[in-house]
Amino acid sequence: MKEFDLAALGNWLNGWVQPDGAFYGFHNHSVWGDNPMRWADYTCGHSTFSAPYMAGLARVLQKVYDPRGAEQLGRMMRYQAASMRPDGEYQHIGFQTGELAKVGLIHNMVPALSLALAAWYAKDWLDETTRKAAYDSVLRVLTQGSLHYQGGRATEKACCNQDYARIWAKLLVRPAFGDDRFEQEAREDLDYMVSHYHITGVPDGESDGTVRALGGQEQFLLEPAEYYGLMIAPLCLGYRLYGETRWLDAALRLCRHVVRSSFVDDRGQRRVHRAYYSRQDGTWGRLTQPMQVQGNGMTLYGILECAGLTRDRELYDFLDQMDHTMAFYQTERGFLCAATGWDCEADAVPATAWQAHDFLYFAHRLPDFAPDFWDRMFRPVQECSVVLTPTCLWMEDGVRWTIQDYFSRSVYNLFGRKDRPAFGRDMSWTGEPGVVDESYHWDNLPVFVLADRVVTPLRPLRPDVKIYNFSPYEVQSL
Repeated sequence: MKEFDLAALGNWLNGWVQPDGAFYGFHNHSVWGDNPMRWADYTCGHSTFSAPYMAGLARVLQKVYDPRGAEQLGRMMRYQAASMRPDGEYQHIGFQTGELAKVGLIHNMVPALSLALAAWYAKDWLDETTRKAAYDSVLRVLTQGSLHYQGGRATEKACCNQDYARIWAKLLVRPAFGDDRFEQEAREDLDYMVSHYHITGVPDGESDGTVRALGGQEQFLLEPAEYYGLMIAPLCLGYRLYGETRWLDAALRLCRHVVRSSFVDDRGQRRVHRAYYSRQDGTWGRLTQPMQVQGNGMTLYGILECAGLTRDRELYDFLDQMDHTMAFYQTERGFLCAATGWDCEADAVPATAWQAHDFLYFAHRLPDFAPDFWDRMFRPVQECSVVLTPTCLWMEDGVRWTIQDYFSRSVYNLFGRKDRPAFGRDMSWTGEPGVVDESYHWDNLPVFVLADRVVTPLRPLRPDVKIYNFSPYEVQSL
C-alpha cells in the first residue's frame, strides 16, 4: 500500500518559502471555491492561514532534529510574529481574497495558535529571541486584535470554528509559554460553545455537529467537515489541561459526526463530507460535493488527538482510511489533488495554506522518519508538473507557475512566480500593461488539446514534464 510521503510534501511547500520567512502561494479556497483571481485581487503573497506549517515543522524537528529545518522554522516564526498591524491584528489575513480583506477572526487566530504550538514543540531548543517574539505576538493579538471580534469572548454572534480557534490559542499560552492568564475565560468559553453551538443527533444519536452561526443564513449550515479540528483540538487540550471529561465527551461526539458522515468517492477513496444544511422540514441534509481533497489535515489532527485520549477504534480505523486517501491523491512531486466537483480552477490548484494543514497532521501521525528525511526536504527537484482537471490545467516549473486552458480556449492564461507576491493574466497581445512581464513567461510552455475526451500534447514534451491526471479524460502521448 502506498504511504504518504511527508518529505515530498515539505519539499514542495519549501519552494514557496521566502528568504525573509514569508510563505507564498495561490490561495485557492477549495471549501468555498473562491480565490484572489475571482476577487480581482491577484495577490499570491503571504497568508496567515498557512501558519500551521510552522507547527508541523516544529513537530517533525521534535522527532528528528536538523539545523536546516530549525533555521527555516525560526525564520518563519519571526516573520509571522512581526507581521502585525498597529491595531494588534496580523497582516495578510485575506487568504482567498488576497489583500482585500482586513478583518477576520480565524485568520488572526490560526497564526496565533500555530506560533504557540511551534513554540511548545520546540521549547527544548528554540532560541530565546524567537520564543519571545512568538510570545509577544500571541499575547498582542489575544489582548488587542482579538477584542475587535465580540470583545474577545464567545457570544451568540460567534462563528463557531473561528471562536473555537480563539479558545485554542488561549489554552495554548500555558503549555507554550507557562502563562495561565486566559484559563478562566477559556474554560467559560468552552462550556458556552458546547451548550450553544453543538447540535445533537447528526447523523445519529451518538454524534454532534456544530452549527456555524446562531443567526443569519449560516444558522442553516453546520460547519464544513474540514473545520472540525478547530473545535475538536481545543476540547481535547482543555481536557488534558484541566481534566474536565465533559469536554472530551463533546470532542468524541464531534469526531463521530465527521467519521459517520464521510463517504467513498468514485475512485474508491474515503472522503470527508462537505457540510450539512437545514431542510425546510427541519431535518439536516448532507452535502458531499464539491469537496476538497487537500486541507483536511486540521480535522484529522483533531481526530488523532481524540483517538489518543479515548482509544476509540472507530476513530483509528477512519484515520487509516483517510491516510490511504491522502496517499492515493498525493503526486510524486509532493502536493495533493486540490478538490473534486468544482469544475474550475478550485479542482486544479494545490494551495500551500491548505496543504500546510496536511503537513501538520502527518507530522503527528507518522511515528518516525527515515534518516534522509531532511535531505529530501531540502533537495532540489527538477520537474515540470502538470495537473489535468476537467476544465483547466495547473503547471509549475521551478519558480514559475501557471493556470492554463486546454488548447483553443481562453478563460485563464494566468501566470505567477513563487517568489513574487502578485500574479496576473498575460495582457501582452492587447497592448495593455499588466503584472506579468517577461520574467513570468515560460520557455516551451506545454500545451494540451482536449478532443473527444482524450488529452494529447500539442507538441512533444520535455523529458522532465510529469503529468498528474485528475481529470476524467484519457491521456495520450504523441
